[in-house]
Amino acid sequence: MKTIHLNHRLHTSAPKPLASFLLSVAVLAVLLSLFFLQQSNARLAELKQEKARYSRTTESKSTAQPLSEREQAELDAVNVAINEIVRPWSQLFFALEESRFDSINLVAIEPNAKTNTVQIIAITSPVDEILAYIDELKKQAMVSSVSLLSTESVRLDGKEATQFELLVTWVEH
Repeated sequence: MKTIHLNHRLHTSAPKPLASFLLSVAVLAVLLSLFFLQQSNARLAELKQEKARYSRTTESKSTAQPLSEREQAELDAVNVAINEIVRPWSQLFFALEESRFDSINLVAIEPNAKTNTVQIIAITSPVDEILAYIDELKKQAMVSSVSLLSTESVRLDGKEATQFELLVTWVEH
């Protein structure tokens, strides 16, 4: 009869330093991720507690005292100031940039939030550029009208130039 020998011993293989290194890096990355997750969760819990404390204090203050006339007037003034700040300034100045001509030098831009207007003072040497500039401004979507208020002949660096003043009215979207 033939006998069979079973060998249950593992065969040793050559050590793989790259695999060991990658395993170590992965374990380190997992540990760092867990550490930062724990920190984030702790910070989130702190912020929630702070929000709850803040909401409790504001609720107690708002129900405790009505505003006096002076405080109400201050509050109204602040709201008006905020409404003026929250105007479409970036869109308006972008529209002005889109209408820019190299031959026209802007001297002053004075926006007025109450009347939805911008007063522009500029200087150009070719006078016909003024009308082209007005046409370009009128093409902008948020500009509703452009009015030429005045023109004046000036000397700029010893050369004849024309200073002009425009009133641009914009539409809020």
